[in-house]
Amino acid sequence: MENKNLTTIFEYIKRKKNDAYYVSISNEHLYEFTESFENIVMKLTDFVGDTGSLLISKNVAYLYVDGRFVIEAKKEIKDKRIKVVKITSLADIAWHISKKLKPLSKIAVCDRIESSYKILKMKEILDDNNIKIFPDGGSALKRLCKEKKLNVEIFKLDRKYQTKTPKTKIKFLCDQIKKSRCDSYITCNLEEIGYLTGLRRRMLNFGDSIKVLIDAFLIATTKKANLYVKEDLDDSLIGYLKKNDIIVKKYDEFYNDLTSIKNKRCYVDLKYVNFRVYMMLKKRNFLYESNSPLILPMSIKGRKEIEGLKKCNLIDGVAITKALYEIKDKVHSKKRITEYEAKVIVDDYRKIIAKDNFIAPSFSTIVAYKENAAICHYEPSISSSKKIMEDSILLIDSGGNYLFGSTDITRTISLYKKKAPDLIKKHYTHVLNSMIKLSTQKFPYGITGTELDIIARQNLYNLYLNFEHGTGHGIGFVSNIHEGPNRIGPGRSLHDTINVIEESQVVSDEPGLYFENRYGIRIENDLLVEKCHENEYGSFLGFSHLTICPFDRDLIDEKYLDKSIIKDLNKYNAFVYKKLSKRLNAKERKRLKYDTKPFRTI
Repeated sequence: MENKNLTTIFEYIKRKKNDAYYVSISNEHLYEFTESFENIVMKLTDFVGDTGSLLISKNVAYLYVDGRFVIEAKKEIKDKRIKVVKITSLADIAWHISKKLKPLSKIAVCDRIESSYKILKMKEILDDNNIKIFPDGGSALKRLCKEKKLNVEIFKLDRKYQTKTPKTKIKFLCDQIKKSRCDSYITCNLEEIGYLTGLRRRMLNFGDSIKVLIDAFLIATTKKANLYVKEDLDDSLIGYLKKNDIIVKKYDEFYNDLTSIKNKRCYVDLKYVNFRVYMMLKKRNFLYESNSPLILPMSIKGRKEIEGLKKCNLIDGVAITKALYEIKDKVHSKKRITEYEAKVIVDDYRKIIAKDNFIAPSFSTIVAYKENAAICHYEPSISSSKKIMEDSILLIDSGGNYLFGSTDITRTISLYKKKAPDLIKKHYTHVLNSMIKLSTQKFPYGITGTELDIIARQNLYNLYLNFEHGTGHGIGFVSNIHEGPNRIGPGRSLHDTINVIEESQVVSDEPGLYFENRYGIRIENDLLVEKCHENEYGSFLGFSHLTICPFDRDLIDEKYLDKSIIKDLNKYNAFVYKKLSKRLNAKERKRLKYDTKPFRTI
């Protein structure tokens, strides 16, 4: 079954006498979650995963995805002209391209939606193979996407949940520009802009979009910042920003204003500006290329943010616990439900429990039954959604953005009418072991998330098992749920030089196991990094749980529980029961007591 859009691009490439076109799942702001109406790769391939890129030659296309999306891509892509290629790094993409294209080949890229960092890193390898990348406005590709007018409300976060004012944050940025002997700092990054301004958006038509960050660019000087906003702001918000040294300008003026910055020293983080911005500045300025001065302070939560995170995780825990129990009841009743209907139950409970404090899901809720759970980022839809039966397990990965924080939680639950199979219980318990081991690890300051990763994987490696995604990611504050620079996972991250785990950062802890065409298991809690001890060896850090939700006792096989962590598991279960029991009805409370009852210690 051939994709008509892809056929059109094949013909376009031949007319233009180019050799290939390269395009990523991305947008002008390089935001992780690309809206469906602007997702060019989806329109060319029918792949709906949120990460990947596509090389289109004259008669074949290669979809590059990492291990999280290989199963999904092969399942969704029906066009035989598209080949799925598993990659682990940008270098893998560049090396594959250099093998598939001849020397002197020319590759066009849609410069507005490609990361400068990504294109320049790929260019280093491709130049060595005499393959040239050149920027292209992407008119043929952009025609596939129609701008969608969204009905949004723009608001500012409550001051009581912000430790620092926007004015203080702008002053810090201006000082960093001065220290770097630069004249300006330029960013396309929505997380940074949300952090600096305190502005967020809420959809008035729930379901149109779940993004809570406003679309904007920012140019900061040594004295103030110019904010180029796509959405209309009312006079009160414009006045609020002006008082905080932020001047509002029209969104369309951004690229024009870049041309007026001549013979200046500009500070840019190549990961946070698109390739068009880089090319425009490179012609007219001296660029100071370094990690963003905001990435680290943005990740360290203040006292007020931590209070908000604890508050929203309690609300979230009540909602998800109720949703899990209701889903189990419905599956065991004569009335079956689909994955999509289960997703609606999860989303609705957050809205019901949080009321006006709920903004939107922090990402599209994953509800994956049986073999679909082996697809790491599977997303059910109304049209393609499995009916949930009593013969397997169900994985639910979801999160919420509230007015005072964000959450990310995964639970895998048993749907078996009687006892779950021993093998599934064994795998679930080993994943639980991994999650608890990491959450209880103490470590001296200076340790990176790359170094911590082995703690979670150790017991799985000893069983010759593994999972092909990171163990943990930073959590944004009413922002992108995936936030750097803190990350727990193998290999280097984009922010490797500043990947040291810091006090008051928030990170997820989410090991898993996946068995293609059978089932998948993942368990995830959000953790707060805390200082726990200091002695002659330095300051030691550890984690405390923010997530408050029971594990499924019917999937735990006690004989596989590491004896060293039973005490920690019992402690967490007691914490969950204490926090949630009074907020549940009698039937739910009885089930919670069963799920959280202590395991015997030896």
